[in-house]
Amino acid sequence: MHIHADTLDGRDTYFLLTSLLVPRPVAWTATRSAEGQDNLAPFSYFMGVGSRPPRVAISVARGRGGALKDTARNLLETGQATISICSMAQLEAMHATSAPHGPQVSEFDVAGLTPVPATQVAACRPAQAGVSLEVTLDQTLDLGDVHLFVLRVLGVEVREDWLLPGESPRLDVAQLDPVARLGGTYAPLGSEIVLPRARVG
Repeated sequence: MHIHADTLDGRDTYFLLTSLLVPRPVAWTATRSAEGQDNLAPFSYFMGVGSRPPRVAISVARGRGGALKDTARNLLETGQATISICSMAQLEAMHATSAPHGPQVSEFDVAGLTPVPATQVAACRPAQAGVSLEVTLDQTLDLGDVHLFVLRVLGVEVREDWLLPGESPRLDVAQLDPVARLGGTYAPLGSEIVLPRARVG
């Protein structure tokens, strides 16, 4: 069966793509408005972009009536955020922050999370998260129904006991125990498979 993308409406396209682009990490994104209101929301269209300099990207869809969501508006106004990688222990709290609260509501309070000021940006991170990226806006692309934000990573806050020994900082993924976003559900990472580096010949 071949599905022509232009025969699908936005809702059907979303469900198809999010069920086949799996698993995805969740960008648990904290921003602060120009007025100083903290916001925290999860986004699963999230990826790494490069290492020199380190960049990540998130996609933030518009809300009802084409209105900007708090995260998009705050990023466009201040250009600063934190992105935490959600562990399974924070799954319920992360899910609670996905509700469409108004801009005057802090999702930190709604989910019972402790906001901790970031080191390099004017935003908070959840104290309960073991890994958080501190980012600034590098580039943005308004695609109409969504904004694509390319974010430069200035620093990484990480639990020291989650780092593997060695010269290069590397995270113990089993300790992180990340939440994987599937089509409309979540899942734990599962067991790791280690393969040797592929070589020619």
